[in-house]
Amino acid sequence: MGDPLKLKIVAISDTHNRHSKLVIPECDILIHAGDWTGMGRESEVRNFAKWINKQTQAKHTVLIPGNHELEFENNLPASLLWFKEEAPNAHLLINEQVTIEGIKIYGSPITPFFCDWAWNKWPHEIGPYWEAIPDDTQILITHGPPHDILDKTTYADGVWRADRLGCYALGHRIRKLKDLDLHFFGHIHASNGEKHVDGVSHYNCCICDEQYNPTQPITIVEYENETI
Repeated sequence: MGDPLKLKIVAISDTHNRHSKLVIPECDILIHAGDWTGMGRESEVRNFAKWINKQTQAKHTVLIPGNHELEFENNLPASLLWFKEEAPNAHLLINEQVTIEGIKIYGSPITPFFCDWAWNKWPHEIGPYWEAIPDDTQILITHGPPHDILDKTTYADGVWRADRLGCYALGHRIRKLKDLDLHFFGHIHASNGEKHVDGVSHYNCCICDEQYNPTQPITIVEYENETI
């Protein structure tokens, strides 16, 4: 057994064009779990990508789109150039895996259907997307949470809603991922925080609150992985 691999991960999500308000600390991996923009228009995507490209204090950058990147999804594959021209070194994952520092990271923008936003899928459609997550995934990035994990929201008056908004099928798949250590997501603004379940550390990384103000803290994780 060799020395453990130690990585500092900084994770954010749901910045909704407020990214310039953030100060990203030095880290090994910067993760963004989607909703960079308001509607995913080209000007918004390019503005965000220019900002992420300047975060050179992060050795690696990994991100996924979210349901608000609507125009980005509608213009695929051409819209990938909007991002890549401004941030050529960032790893933009759309149902894909990348290996960084020996760690296998998978990212997906898929969320349960809600008002026909980007990457929305009905319950009968969503299962195959989660089954496509490789069994050897160690860090998972999804836009939305699994059911019953940091997935509660509030009414307009601030009162907590009783229903949970996370995806049952995603939770089912996560329970089968035996190598999974960390799961980063956003989408549900009111539930920023962390929860540890069955050996997996889950982080809701939403920066914007329910009023779309960037008031919530950046997530910082010191990740240690045993290497052979």
